[in-house]
Amino acid sequence: MDPADVLWMSDATTDEILEPATFDVRSNDGGNDDGIDEMRELVAEVLETGSATASGEHPPLQVAYPVRFEDEVVALDRTELTTETRNNYHLLLEFDVATEGAERSVDTLPPADIELIESALSDRRSGVDAVSGERTDTEDEQATSVLVSEPAFDVLLVDGERMGVEVEPVKTTVTTYEYTLAERLGSDEEYAKTLESRYRFAVTGLSDDERHVVDEAVAEGGYYASSTDDGAFEGVARTLFEHEPVASTDSKGHWIVAYEGTTYVAMLDLVQYGSLRRDMPTSS
Repeated sequence: MDPADVLWMSDATTDEILEPATFDVRSNDGGNDDGIDEMRELVAEVLETGSATASGEHPPLQVAYPVRFEDEVVALDRTELTTETRNNYHLLLEFDVATEGAERSVDTLPPADIELIESALSDRRSGVDAVSGERTDTEDEQATSVLVSEPAFDVLLVDGERMGVEVEPVKTTVTTYEYTLAERLGSDEEYAKTLESRYRFAVTGLSDDERHVVDEAVAEGGYYASSTDDGAFEGVARTLFEHEPVASTDSKGHWIVAYEGTTYVAMLDLVQYGSLRRDMPTSS
């Protein structure tokens, strides 16, 4: 089934209003794969001290939208302080190799090298031919290492097992960012009311076919455009386009609308409708 363009209509609760218009770092129920723990620490430090710094290849926390943290919403500013090039090293350990050459036992290596190797081997699974790991070295660590930037041996011995060793240097650009507090925007409920007051408008003047689109989106949760020449769907989209969205991307827009006495968050998800995607308004 081909993807379809959709109009979603949801009751304008606090969460429905804030979800597209803020960046949520309130909790970490799903683990830390998305770096939420580090983001929470940054925001907490900013609120406690007024500023916080962090380094990375990319900004650790976006500031395009206000941030939801605990029970309030805050706006942050971000400044780039310094940028430097660092050497990352990718380690590959190959098993069951017949490589000849210099051998080295893992327990004779410097501590940082042992740590890298043990970390790579911790991911070893039955039947795999190799494992890998990565690290970024300081100049002092690199000076004492026998692994980077080029191994001083060809074969690594771990509990009598021979392993081939390869190390590939990868240069990365790391920037240090400073985050500061721009504004406290109030509680979740207060900021949602602020957005509703600023962006809410009444959807009126629709044709019967356009009303059917909106009514189905309300009743069913969404209206799916049957094709890219669905005139009623496009008419509703054009009506929304006359107003500033509370949040938008290249293909999605969110508006706070009043329709038949109820306030909704209307969301357009444009997958195939190229003419509408080109005209998607931006939020300020």
